[in-house]
Amino acid sequence: MYRFLHFSFRGTPRGWGALVLFSLLLGAMIPPGAARGGDLVDYTEFSLHDLMEMNVVYGASKHMQKAKEAPSSISIVTREEIQTYGYRTLGEVLMSLRGFYHTYDHNYSYIGVRGLGTPGDLSSRMLCLVDGMRVNEGSIGGILMGQGFPVDLDLVERIEVIRGPASSLYGTNAMLGIINVVTREGYQVEGVEVSGGVQSFGGRSARVTAGHETLGGLDLIVSGSIGRIDGQDRYVQEYDYPEYNNGVFEDGDREEWHNFLAKATYEGLTLESFYSYRLKQNPMAPSYTVFNSNEAQTEDSHWSLGARYRRKLADKIDFSSQVYYQHFAWDGQWPYDFDFEGNYLDYIDLYIDDFTGRRLTAAVDFSHRLQGGHVIAVGGEYQNNFQMDMSAHDDNPYYEWYNFQLSPENWGAYLLGELRLRDNVILNLGVRHDHYTSFDGSTNPRLALVTEPVDGSVFKALYGTAFQAPNGYEMGDQDDFDPSGSNLTLIPEEIETYELIWEQKLGRGLVGNFTAYEYDYRTIMGLDQDPSVNTETQSQGLELGLEAQLASGIRGRGSWSYNEVEDKVFDPAAGDSRAPARVGKLNLWLPLRDARTRLGLEIMYNSRRLTIRRGWTEGYTLANLNVVDTGLWEGLQIKGTIRNLLNSPVGHPGTWGEFQDIIWQDGRSYRLFVTISR
Repeated sequence: MYRFLHFSFRGTPRGWGALVLFSLLLGAMIPPGAARGGDLVDYTEFSLHDLMEMNVVYGASKHMQKAKEAPSSISIVTREEIQTYGYRTLGEVLMSLRGFYHTYDHNYSYIGVRGLGTPGDLSSRMLCLVDGMRVNEGSIGGILMGQGFPVDLDLVERIEVIRGPASSLYGTNAMLGIINVVTREGYQVEGVEVSGGVQSFGGRSARVTAGHETLGGLDLIVSGSIGRIDGQDRYVQEYDYPEYNNGVFEDGDREEWHNFLAKATYEGLTLESFYSYRLKQNPMAPSYTVFNSNEAQTEDSHWSLGARYRRKLADKIDFSSQVYYQHFAWDGQWPYDFDFEGNYLDYIDLYIDDFTGRRLTAAVDFSHRLQGGHVIAVGGEYQNNFQMDMSAHDDNPYYEWYNFQLSPENWGAYLLGELRLRDNVILNLGVRHDHYTSFDGSTNPRLALVTEPVDGSVFKALYGTAFQAPNGYEMGDQDDFDPSGSNLTLIPEEIETYELIWEQKLGRGLVGNFTAYEYDYRTIMGLDQDPSVNTETQSQGLELGLEAQLASGIRGRGSWSYNEVEDKVFDPAAGDSRAPARVGKLNLWLPLRDARTRLGLEIMYNSRRLTIRRGWTEGYTLANLNVVDTGLWEGLQIKGTIRNLLNSPVGHPGTWGEFQDIIWQDGRSYRLFVTISR
């Protein structure tokens, strides 16, 4: 299993000066006047569809608010966009957004943002929610960004991507941001959908979804999907020798998956369950396993079962509670031709590592909208990982590398105040304390000032801290790294951030945004990890974005991001980060044939990246094209996609367990999907 980056709080006061100065400038721009609450909107009265049209988000403050008033830089991706651009995985969605970048090692997908996120960390420093349930897996807190994601992307209604620290509301994992996934309701399907598709490399998949809302108000949706990709033979330059089949790995790239979701909602009560399974063969011979052996593979499964209840306790007081049970499993199988003592074998010995986890989570939230537009929110969360079993062994001859069983618990409580100082000025203050049985705990504040001094010009000044709790492998391995044999004192990773945001309406249907940020980390724990990991890291950067929705129906978004990452371990002149310093994105949505046909064009640029052996990948430009047609006859949708349209050579840095310094990605590939709705 992979080891991960460890960062922490630096304690530098430099960002405070910028924050205070900016706040004073904002205050000088604000005309005097008392706050008014008469025209404020109660968003709980609207349907999900209405809220989407109003550009309202929930995840930034755990209550509905306009995105421009939220204390974060936010991107919202709708179901319509997912269809238009042909996205099939959560990773494909995120890599299209401002500041995000992607790494794929032909086993897992890893997402980074704003220069932070190392290949191999399973995106564990972001928190992912599906309908309010945490879906970061149980061993190291990673997110399965590919086909192993717990929910089929065709069942997603919208995705809120909230950048920046959010431990002041959500606790662990929410260091770099939150991915809040909202699934479809039965009334949005209202019938049956049958979908099937084929794609390059022997790919095929199918899905059946049924949804209905009864006259009595009971909303039901149930869906199942299945898929497989046979894969392809892969050439690996590092193994280009006759004894290694001249560098060709044959029949070792297969992927299989299936998903299931069922949800029932009546008034304020929702019962929901979803399940996913994924098997992926690894064609890269990681960690010096036997090349050209298709026995190298990983299996992941996830099952969640939960209930949540929301209602108004009184006028302007909202209550929500949630309890859910989750089961996680991970199994890896790795073929070796030498034993645990380094002796070469004339047969294949399998190294097998696995994880099984069970987790129970309960949460409660209250929010009160006061006169004058103020909001006070308070809540708590309890989590019991009553099974966290991890082991690894060689199969023949049998040798146990580790075997430990853990059952950590934690709880957290938060307080949030959203104070409307004036009509156009909001002060957002929040703090949360989390206590763990494995360490003392962590307290994390958030401070944000949001103002709109003139209509269409929004300024935000943000400060926050966040943390990540020690994961299961760090807790289980700690004895191995203390010569005295006594337990180490586990300390979480921490981050401190400063951010300035300017969102400007430039005309009808045209909005621009500018963001400047500084993120400060320091690694505390000294456990075994990627040797390229920085023990002290600072990321500073700028983001420019433009979004358009024209009267002609043409839509688009573009962005340019630049970051400088300074580490304190390696010579900065040799290269500071394994993230691209410059990232550009362009998405165009073109309606054709009275909007019955939509064309989605996506262009992404990534600058060169530092590799684990201190080399460099080349920068690249990647283009994807998707066409969706709904006009042949009612209820029929045909969707065709070309990924890597220009067949550009794309190389990603290898992870610390790879023999290869650069992992080459697929060339041009094709997808075709047909969906029938009745």
